[in-house]
Amino acid sequence: MLLTVNQAAALFRAALPKEQKEERVFVLPLDANGKVLAKPILVSVGNEDGTTAIDPGAIFRAAFKAGAEEIIVAHNHPSGDPTPSKADRETTAKLNDGAKLVGLELLDHIILGAPESANGLGYVSMAELLE
Repeated sequence: MLLTVNQAAALFRAALPKEQKEERVFVLPLDANGKVLAKPILVSVGNEDGTTAIDPGAIFRAAFKAGAEEIIVAHNHPSGDPTPSKADRETTAKLNDGAKLVGLELLDHIILGAPESANGLGYVSMAELLE
């Protein structure tokens, strides 16, 4: 069974602390058939003053360590608004290009907001947004 975006977002949300004071970046490792290999892996934490840079190298290292062939990346917006910024869009493109170079497939980059945001979804899927 393939993981839906809603199921992936729920896994990432469960990995977040209740108080979201800083941005956190996670990777969900999957095998070639989309089977989840491990819980979301925390790869970086920002500070309360701003965001954290999403480091493709850290994401790919964590993915390879877990034996992933496909990945879903997610980060939260502590403001509660999951609307993608220009930097989020650029990061998604860089992650997609980088994943291809190292032999991984980036299935999605999910931005988590407040549970009631994004028409009740609580997240924005960059894969769905860019379809």
